[in-house]
Amino acid sequence: RHGPGTLEIPMELVFVIDSSESVGPENFEIIKDFVTALVERVTVGRNATRIGLVLYSLEVRLEFDLNKYTTQQDVKRAIRKMQYMGEGTYTGTAIRKATQEGFLGARTGVRKVAIVLTDGQADKREAVKLDIVVREAHAANIEMYAIGIVNTSDPTQAEFVHELNLIASDPDREHMYLIDDFNTLPGAFTAALFCIISGAESYLMATIYS
Repeated sequence: RHGPGTLEIPMELVFVIDSSESVGPENFEIIKDFVTALVERVTVGRNATRIGLVLYSLEVRLEFDLNKYTTQQDVKRAIRKMQYMGEGTYTGTAIRKATQEGFLGARTGVRKVAIVLTDGQADKREAVKLDIVVREAHAANIEMYAIGIVNTSDPTQAEFVHELNLIASDPDREHMYLIDDFNTLPGAFTAALFCIISGAESYLMATIYS
C-alpha cells in the first residue's frame, strides 16, 4: 500500500519558504520541486503526516495549514499553484506565522517539524526579531530545520549563517544545512534530509556533503 521509503510515524510538518527577490522565479520553481519531492516521501493523511506551508517575502502568506489537505495529491497541487512573490525577506514574521497559524490544531503528542528554506538574511527593516520568534517556536515544541542557500562571495554570509544557526534546533549539525546551489536541492539532498527528519542515520548527510 505504501511506496518505498514512506514514513509511517505521523508528523505535523510545516514548510516556511522564502520567495524573495534574490531567489528569483526560476529558483522558486526548483524550491517547489524540492518541497514536492519531500512530500512524496511521506504518507499524507488525517492520521498520518499533515502538511502546512508558509510562503514569504515582505508579505507573509499562510498558503495552507495542517487541516487543509488530507491527500498527497492535494498538497502537491497546492504547491504547484504557489505564486512567486519577489521583494524582501521577512523570515522572523514568517516563522511566527508558522508557529501561530501553520501549526494551529496540531495533534497532541505528534512531532512538530518546521523546515525553513531561505537564501538570505532576514530583512533589516523587519520589526519582528528573529531570536524572539525562534524562542516562541521552540517553546511550542517545534523542531526547526534550517536550509540556507549560501553565496560564498557574499560579504554578509557570516551573518546569514549565524541566523540559520539561530533558527535551527540543537544539535545544529543535524538541523542546519548550507547549500551553494539551488539545483542540488531536489536530488540527493532531499533523500538525505528525509532520512534525518524521519530519524534515520544522520551520518548520511555528513557523507554526502563532507
